[in-house]
Amino acid sequence: MSATPGGGVRTLRVPGRHGYAAEFSPYLPGRLACAASQHYGIAGSGTLLILDQHESGLRLFRSFDWNDGLFDVTWSENNEHVLVTCSGDGSLQLWDTARATGPLQVFKEHTQE
Repeated sequence: MSATPGGGVRTLRVPGRHGYAAEFSPYLPGRLACAASQHYGIAGSGTLLILDQHESGLRLFRSFDWNDGLFDVTWSENNEHVLVTCSGDGSLQLWDTARATGPLQVFKEHTQE
């Protein structure tokens, strides 16, 4: 993983992952969440990246892996540490950035396409 500033635009490259959605925190200035997937979301796993923006570039605050591609992310309206992601397996994941381990809860209502 490497973060490099370039021409006023900061770039974060995460080998093997392709970003699908990014959302700034409404609570913490400079905190960004990004939902990413392997193999352009066609196959493989996903990663939720929590990034902090600094003058020197983007720094990884925390990352969480999921067994399917992550395609969207949003921050909770009630808690500055909680996010929700959705994945290709039809589930929603509830994450807490204050904790270093996987989702707080998983909601899987779809049983087939």
